[in-house]
Amino acid sequence: MKKYQVLLVVAVVFIVPIIVAKLMLHQQWYQGGVTNRGQLLQPAITVAEFAIPQTWQLIYRLPTRCDERCQGALFNLRQVPQAAGADSNRLQSVVLVSRDNSATTSLLQGLEQRQIDTSLQQQLAQLEYGLATIYIADPHGNMLMAYPLVTGNQNILRQGKDVLRDLKRLLKVSKIG
Repeated sequence: MKKYQVLLVVAVVFIVPIIVAKLMLHQQWYQGGVTNRGQLLQPAITVAEFAIPQTWQLIYRLPTRCDERCQGALFNLRQVPQAAGADSNRLQSVVLVSRDNSATTSLLQGLEQRQIDTSLQQQLAQLEYGLATIYIADPHGNMLMAYPLVTGNQNILRQGKDVLRDLKRLLKVSKIG
C-alpha cells in the first residue's frame, strides 16, 4: 500500500499546481505584468505619411480651439523629446493642423506642423481613442500607442512621464530607428 501512497503524493505535488495554474488563467484571476503606460493599438494603424526613416514620432491633431487638454498635449510634445536625452535626435513631435484651423503660432512654437487631409482626419477619428490623443508612430508609419488627453497639471506631467518611459523602452529595443 505504501507504493501507491508515494505515487499519489508525487502525482499531487506535480499535477495539482498545473491544474491550479490552468484554472487561474481560464478564470482570469491572474493579470499578467504590463510594462506599457499608454494604450496599445490593436492592430497598429499604418499611415504612409508618417513613415520617416530613423525617426519615431509623437503625433497630435490640433483642435480648432485649444483648451487645457490641448495645451497639456502641446507641453508634452515639446518636453518629451528634450527629456529623451541622447535619443532626442531619433524623436520628432508633429502637430496635425487642418486648413481651417486658426491657432496662433505661439502655441505651436518649436513643433513641426503638417497639414492634415480629410481622409486622414476621418481615419484618426475612427480609432478607438479618436482625435483627442497623443499617438506614437514608428519609422515605418505604424501608429502603435495612444495616450488619451488628461486635465490638471499633475495628470499632464504624469502623462508626459508615461510617454517618455514608453518611448525610451521602444527606442532601446528598436532595430528600426
